[in-house]
Amino acid sequence: INAEYMGVITSVSMVNICVCCRFNPPCIRIMGSSLREETISKIDAKLYTATTTSHSPKQEPPKFEFVSNPPHWVMEMPKMYCDQLGRSMIFLTIVEALEAEDWRMRASHTSEHNSHAWRSTDAGMDTTRIFFSRE
Repeated sequence: INAEYMGVITSVSMVNICVCCRFNPPCIRIMGSSLREETISKIDAKLYTATTTSHSPKQEPPKFEFVSNPPHWVMEMPKMYCDQLGRSMIFLTIVEALEAEDWRMRASHTSEHNSHAWRSTDAGMDTTRIFFSRE
């Protein structure tokens, strides 16, 4: 491999984001490259209303909080529930907000937690990971 070719490889940098959505109750984590505050605010404003649970106007909606170690954003909605339609709305909200910032969805993966272990604390839950990148 010549040095010119190696220079091309090292000069191309791709950044990635992984959005991890655990259900039920919903918990959303956004890890990877940094996002603009306005993008997080857009997602904040819509996620709460995307859940299947009815919302109390007296209750403050949950917001993303930044966690420094490891650096990522997290939103927990402990008293909420999402059926399949609610999950789809959450995914759509996240994809639209990130695509507006030139991120492209590259892959997704869903796994069901061990529902056969009756002592498992997360039995019946599932996790979807959505991967984004941009060059």
